[in-house]
Amino acid sequence: MNPHVVITVIALAALAVAPRAAAQTPERPPIIAGCPTENLEWHACALQKAKSFNPPRTPSGKPDLQGTWRSRLTQSFSVEGVAEDHPFVKDPNQRWDVGAPEIVEPPDRKIPYQPSAARIGREGTNFREYVDPRTTCSTAGVPRLALQDPSQILQPPTDDHVLWLHEDHHQFRVIAMDQRPPVGSDVTTWNGLSRGRWDGNTLVIETANFNGYTWIDDAGNFYTNTASVTERLTLVDPNTIHYEATIADPTVYTRPWKVAWGLVRDTTPGGYELFEESCREGDRDLPLVREQGYKFYFGAPWRSR
Repeated sequence: MNPHVVITVIALAALAVAPRAAAQTPERPPIIAGCPTENLEWHACALQKAKSFNPPRTPSGKPDLQGTWRSRLTQSFSVEGVAEDHPFVKDPNQRWDVGAPEIVEPPDRKIPYQPSAARIGREGTNFREYVDPRTTCSTAGVPRLALQDPSQILQPPTDDHVLWLHEDHHQFRVIAMDQRPPVGSDVTTWNGLSRGRWDGNTLVIETANFNGYTWIDDAGNFYTNTASVTERLTLVDPNTIHYEATIADPTVYTRPWKVAWGLVRDTTPGGYELFEESCREGDRDLPLVREQGYKFYFGAPWRSR
């Protein structure tokens, strides 16, 4: 089978289950929350602005993050960025948007893979041999869910949980805020198990107990079931959240690394209501991808390292 035909089939499947904006790269606004719209510059600027912002409060006095949010400064193709000369940028069937790295640390803005793991991620074994788990209508995982918009954050008055609801594939996260003890490492889920706390005005979410069945982006970048993700959500102004996630996994990385982007409030008059996305019900292309020899991803490449 011609590799280009295979890529075309995969592109059609991805579009069928996860429609994206038009292929042409949209122009970014010059600023978001008064900060420049390149991830690293925005990250530094937004954190500085957050220091002097007094966020709105819930009745119990916690920072009020409730609302519907849309991601900004993101593209789903590769957290390491997409250069103008990448072959998919001009591909008529699978066009990727040019974009800056979402990685803000380490300084080279690359995932600090161990050598054997780098051959699996970065359009390597995962990308060439396996179906993106999100294409099968499974969850995008953490932190990838945070760039699939829209999403909604709810803070019940009991303050014992934060709910993060995602339009993407019916996903939701229940973040325990009651400092319950963690469960054993033998209990694993696709989105992991999340425990939250407040660090000043920042919601800190610590997640572990992953099964390692999700990818970080379309390029097949990944972590394993020994990963942990620490997310920090901080209001920069009434309508903007600085989102940051630190990903650690001693199985495949040499050190933790960090991504950052913005979440901007949806101000649709009357409020925006999340849709019920019919992914599995509407998908007709996944069997075509499987016919080309692409396998379902259950962590097989890194399990066999």
